[in-house]
Amino acid sequence: MVDNKCGPVGKDYPNNLFMSYYLVPALALGGQEWLVHTVQLLTLWLGIVATVSLALRFGMSTFGACAAGLILAATPPVIAMTSTAMPDVLAMSLGAIGIERLWAWKQEHRFIQGIFAALALGLAPFTRMHLFLLWPIAALLLRDNTRILDVRSWWATKNRYWPIIAAVAVWIAALALTGDRRSSGGLGFASWLFPQFMYRNFRSYLIEWVAAMPLGLTWLVFRNRRINRWFLIAAGAIMLWKMWSDAWPGVWKPLFALVGALVLTDILVWSVASRELRRIALALWLLIPLSALPYLHLPVKYLVPCAPAMALLIADILQPMRWRTAALGGIAAAGVVWASMVLHADAKFAEMGRVAAARLIVPQVAAGHRVWFASQWGFYWYALKAGAKPLWTNQVPAPGDYLARGEMEGYPQTLKRLPPAVLVETYTVAGPGGRTMSWKDHAGLYSNYYSSDLMWAWGTGEWNHYELWRFE
Repeated sequence: MVDNKCGPVGKDYPNNLFMSYYLVPALALGGQEWLVHTVQLLTLWLGIVATVSLALRFGMSTFGACAAGLILAATPPVIAMTSTAMPDVLAMSLGAIGIERLWAWKQEHRFIQGIFAALALGLAPFTRMHLFLLWPIAALLLRDNTRILDVRSWWATKNRYWPIIAAVAVWIAALALTGDRRSSGGLGFASWLFPQFMYRNFRSYLIEWVAAMPLGLTWLVFRNRRINRWFLIAAGAIMLWKMWSDAWPGVWKPLFALVGALVLTDILVWSVASRELRRIALALWLLIPLSALPYLHLPVKYLVPCAPAMALLIADILQPMRWRTAALGGIAAAGVVWASMVLHADAKFAEMGRVAAARLIVPQVAAGHRVWFASQWGFYWYALKAGAKPLWTNQVPAPGDYLARGEMEGYPQTLKRLPPAVLVETYTVAGPGGRTMSWKDHAGLYSNYYSSDLMWAWGTGEWNHYELWRFE
């Protein structure tokens, strides 16, 4: 991590602008955290309703539709992101609403359905940029057959694609109104491409479908015996290789990546063999995060917009099963338990930033001192509320000013460019427990930048510490 670069969200990061507008009403009412969480919860409910409706419109049984909604509601990363103010749940719900309204328009040809589909699909890329790829998936769903390579068949149904064209128009209009050049894929976006991270991100993408999302293990257990046989053969080979190379402790990563690769491959083959547009579209929906491979990181939250497709696929294979109710109960129960562990650990992660700001910043601000901070994550929010100011790259504190920073949330290079300072106080967070963000314990709910392929891990000892520096 290099020097801090604090600045407006729309200027620093691509496609986060729509979430900022989405939270304006909550901030206008005082920015109470409970209100922001309520907005996120309502957004999740809209996504669940859209997923259940889409299942029914796809021709699934009542059980299949209920299963899709329950699986989506019990998906751990979905629950975890709902507890934050990040744009992933909004992206998920917009995608589900857009596809559901598009399919409804295809069935009933009501103009208002096409308009809602265009609005949702046009705004979705402003929450997560890779949702641009929902547009070709939507175009595929508007076809009558799966002969994708037949150019004439695409032209024959050209009159159906106006909702997608309208979605592009919505996106262009939003660009013009907000001036968000990053989301347009301009020159600034190229600065966020890091091809050297592609292998690490691809491995994380495969692992996350197994270690965080219910798709991997559920598909492996309930799909068919053939995939189990291939898994056992490949897993045995990996174990022997790891034992031979004396790297046994790291065996879980290639095993989980193997499961993810086998499951995704089987889903693609199964969907194409079925010759059903809806199954092919859902399978392609799962691949959308692969567009983020050259990005700085690919955390599990980037898979959240694909959760409706995952839930519909799982519900599809559960429908004909004899013990489907018991299987659904097991999937939902496991998801709730896993999500509870993540929420409990993440609450502690957020709380440490609140306590650090109260201990280190509030007393100095109350005494009339100017306090700067150079940190991210939750500490950024709580430091602002405590009265501290973000330290921009071109700013230098004056003598007598203070700087607060967290080891895990901070920027190590910041102090090196600043005048001499004296460490005044520290606040250490330690003890055994679950971690959602920890470099030492390889937990990375919000980022896999430090090879953290798990969204939760058990840790002991020191978790994080905060420092207060005074400039001489």
